[in-house]
Amino acid sequence: MANYITQLNNYFQAQKASHTLSWVEYSTGPSHEIKWTVQCKISGEVKGAVPIASIILGNILKHLLKGTGVADSKAAAKEEAARQALVALGF
Repeated sequence: MANYITQLNNYFQAQKASHTLSWVEYSTGPSHEIKWTVQCKISGEVKGAVPIASIILGNILKHLLKGTGVADSKAAAKEEAARQALVALGF
């Protein structure tokens, strides 16, 4: 698995703007089927995200949400969010 989180952190550190990067993590579903959603925020904004209520659809929308990862594990969701943020930044 590529380490998109590291790439994103390195990019913002090189720009001297690491303070603009933040993460929001939450889970939904029963304890035996938890889905993690992680949002990558840049200056407080999730690039191209739909309203939070739409995230209930989880996997159906995960490819439409830039900077938002939905997965069975928090780590995988965060990697996906970082990957999407890099794409939104033009990488």
